[in-house]
Amino acid sequence: MMLFELISIVLVFTLTALVAGNNLSAAVGTLIGSRIVSRLTGVIIGIIGFSLGLVTEGSLMGSAARSLAPHSYLLLSFAFAGTIGIFLIALMFRSPVSLTMSLIGITSGIAFSTGSEINQAFLVKLALAWIFAPVILIFVSKYINAYTSRHPMRDVWREASLIKLLLVAVAFLTGYTLGANTMGLIADLQGGGYLTIIVMMTAIVIGAFFLSGGVIKRVGEEIFSLRYHNALTSLAVSSAAVEIATFFGIPLSSTQTISSSIFGVGLSHRYKLMYTRPFLTIVATWIISPLAGFLLGLLGYFL
Repeated sequence: MMLFELISIVLVFTLTALVAGNNLSAAVGTLIGSRIVSRLTGVIIGIIGFSLGLVTEGSLMGSAARSLAPHSYLLLSFAFAGTIGIFLIALMFRSPVSLTMSLIGITSGIAFSTGSEINQAFLVKLALAWIFAPVILIFVSKYINAYTSRHPMRDVWREASLIKLLLVAVAFLTGYTLGANTMGLIADLQGGGYLTIIVMMTAIVIGAFFLSGGVIKRVGEEIFSLRYHNALTSLAVSSAAVEIATFFGIPLSSTQTISSSIFGVGLSHRYKLMYTRPFLTIVATWIISPLAGFLLGLLGYFL
């Protein structure tokens, strides 16, 4: 194995562990925090979801990877290292930066600086998805949550039990779609293969157990207090959006989809206090992440 290929694999491991740890709260934080399941059970649900998504649908991101991947392990290592750097800086400030957007920004900057052919049609499609997906998700989650809130089941206890069961299902699906989309993109950029999958699945386990943070969960609580019903709507809408994007080979940030869905759910409650500042901060990171990544990727020219 070449030196930079080995370095790239190590960086893939690190990046995957950070993604698994940071996004575990988005998938199973509600389950664990509300004591629907124990922390161990919640972590296991997240690990299985991440891993199955990566293995079964990760290859669907191959077209996106081919449109973005630098043509050398040296440049690819730079892209992964730069993304990890942005990710760690964001963690220091407890800001939910989008890994997907940062990684794509860096790879695009590398392609531009090195004179590589850029798939402009794909980048336009990607930009449109990033712009319109949050708007659509806000309105969809708003009206779904408003409708279901106005039409509760007559049996309160039965409804509560059903919501808990559905929460477990959508928590798993949230992990599954993140594994397929974000982790699938990382795997396909690396070139796929059994070694890459084994390394990433190992990193998922380590990240979920030892690096799990609460950035997205914290932001969700600051924007709007998530109860069972609200969490169910936001996670279901978010995971559906990411799954649709994966089917069409479009990298879509889970940070973006979950934050938009939470904001939409908050808007459905007219008389509840909702803080818009955290959401506006997140929107700012959607702009900063790809731009910072692109500028960093331009440095690839000097490698």
